Amino acid sequence: MIRELVLFGGAAYLVIALVQWLQNGTVRGEAVALAGLLVALSLIHYASNEERLKRFETAGLWLAVALFAGYALAKAGGFA
Repeated sequence: MIRELVLFGGAAYLVIALVQWLQNGTVRGEAVALAGLLVALSLIHYASNEERLKRFETAGLWLAVALFAGYALAKAGGFA
């Protein structure tokens, strides 16, 4: 069930990215990059190797934590 929900969420954000591209042509590169990233991330959950999937999920979690902490430090330092 979680795999299907992740795939559905990725598809919803993919539609949003494509609509933004159609409404504002200047964000074409960002929309295409986001669409590719969303497709890749959504399909990772269909990997047959559970250990590899767990490593990807753990790496993604720590990347999100690091990005959040980096943003907080930049905001506190007056850079963001």
